[in-house]
Amino acid sequence: MIVLLFSIQIPSAEAATLEGETTVNLNVRATPSTNGKLIQTLKKGTKVKYGTHNKEWSKIYLNSRTYYASAQYIKRITAPATTVTKQTATSTGVTTVNLNIRVSAYSKAKIYRTLKKGTTVQYVVHNSSWAKVYVDGKTYYAAKAYIAPKTVASQPTVVKEDGHANRELKLFGYRNQRSTVLKVLPAQTAVVSSKYNSSWSVVYIGSKTYYAPTAFITAGAAKPTVVKENGHANRELKLFGYRNQRSTVLKVLPAQTAVVSSKYNSSWSIVYIGSKTYYAPTAFISPGAPAVTPPPATKPPVVQKVTGYANRNANLYKKTIQSSPVARVLPKYTAVTYSKHNSSWSVVYIGTETFYTPTSWLSAGKAPAAPAATPKGKVYTNTPGDVLNVRASASASSTILGRLAHGTQVDHYGSTNGFYKIKYNGRDGYISTAYAMTLKPSATSNAVIVLDAGHGGGDPGAVNGSLYEKTVVLDVTKRVEAYLRSKYDYQVRLTRSTDVYLTLDQRVQTAKTLRGNLFVSLHTNAATTPYAKGVETFYSSSSAHSAKSRVLATDIQSHLMGKMSGMTNRGVKTANYYVIRYNTMPSALVELGFISSPQDITHLRSDASRQRMAEGVAEGIAKYVRAYH
Repeated sequence: MIVLLFSIQIPSAEAATLEGETTVNLNVRATPSTNGKLIQTLKKGTKVKYGTHNKEWSKIYLNSRTYYASAQYIKRITAPATTVTKQTATSTGVTTVNLNIRVSAYSKAKIYRTLKKGTTVQYVVHNSSWAKVYVDGKTYYAAKAYIAPKTVASQPTVVKEDGHANRELKLFGYRNQRSTVLKVLPAQTAVVSSKYNSSWSVVYIGSKTYYAPTAFITAGAAKPTVVKENGHANRELKLFGYRNQRSTVLKVLPAQTAVVSSKYNSSWSIVYIGSKTYYAPTAFISPGAPAVTPPPATKPPVVQKVTGYANRNANLYKKTIQSSPVARVLPKYTAVTYSKHNSSWSVVYIGTETFYTPTSWLSAGKAPAAPAATPKGKVYTNTPGDVLNVRASASASSTILGRLAHGTQVDHYGSTNGFYKIKYNGRDGYISTAYAMTLKPSATSNAVIVLDAGHGGGDPGAVNGSLYEKTVVLDVTKRVEAYLRSKYDYQVRLTRSTDVYLTLDQRVQTAKTLRGNLFVSLHTNAATTPYAKGVETFYSSSSAHSAKSRVLATDIQSHLMGKMSGMTNRGVKTANYYVIRYNTMPSALVELGFISSPQDITHLRSDASRQRMAEGVAEGIAKYVRAYH
């Protein structure tokens, strides 16, 4: 699509440029037209870099962008001849951008490879603009301006020392004690380190390095010997990763659990479990083995199980307290087996699991027949031009039992997981709440859809021979209109239905005047290379309707690619194009393909492909309308 609509330029880092000087106060425009947007006025005598566009217009390169100015008011400055001294010895350099490596010193020569920014290369100067680059044992060429000499700094000698942590040693990824602690070493741990500066040291563990305060490391081996003792927890024993009872509890040992520990200080002990260590309060550990509790002298009472049913919707708990989490709910009249736990609670048996529930919620004997469910309300299906699936469960992936036409009235029995429960052919069925409403819908949507065919009149848009963008998009736009009217009976309005020119603001104001509910602008793309191809849809993240605009663009791109699977899917993107940023309704802009692409142009010329494009755009719009209108 041409730059008249979007004012977007793609500069080429390697394009050949000329040096020139303005001969008058010269207007610089966004497009090669006297109607193009005025970007800047250059004073007479301003030095500029420029290139040839056509007989009347030159390309002007300003601020890394490409604009246009009248060619007759730019005088070329001939640079003095320079003598290039060949450089026989190679130099080591580094690429300052993602750099194209070409087979000859010419900006349109074949690209052998693109080196990423920061790649080290061997090179020599070829001429004032190009360098010879040696890649894979062969000689190629690259723009000299994007290769910088590489300097190699001398590395200081690192002196590693053996030592140990003289206290608990926290290891960091940065020289900042407020940064994340990556590892903690207990006091007396042997470490290998080197001095980074007077405050910090580098600690080496395997192939990894960390930073630690130098003051926390003492040279030489640790002296004290750890004395481990057998004991037991004299109460419930919480184990911590730090010597602080407000820190996270890593493990809890029941009272009387045997433990192996050593004294850390008068308040804390280290507890050893397997290869791991923890901290615990010393007062919670007693020496020696735990006392053995003799088995009870009497046999436990025999449990008397009763067959009964829930006399209400009964909550089941894992504890005998109603403020604890509900583990399961028994629907009213469900048959259960239970036994008395105490005067208030009963134990309920379900399979191999047991639960607690208040005894008053259970009754002995056979449950009476559950009364027939009564509807909770009526809803109407809302799928203009389509049908609604009835599913076997409240899931979009469950089995389809049947389908209901648009506007069908059904009784519902409540909703769950985004689905209404209904009766369908004598059994339970589920329909999506997103496609149901409490008021009977009209036969079709009241939404007003505004379609905008880009360019027109004296603005042909992108051109390839006899094929104009304005002609292609007007044809596809009319096909979208006809499809939406015939299949869905939607209200469709066009910003232009003939070959006339409208400004960007006129298109926005027309959509507003038509009281549109959504706006879709159709275009074809164009590029300076024949390799760019494919379909893409844009929405503006800066508009007041960006959320719905994103849904609209996504629906259109999805259905359009479903119809045009042979074309490249460039996806949904954001852009602040005028007609979608400043519109007063959800808006999307569709690029139907590149008129400059040999592959895409076959579709843009074909009536059959244009019809499929129109149907894809229309079905995407219809999906959006069904969801929001």
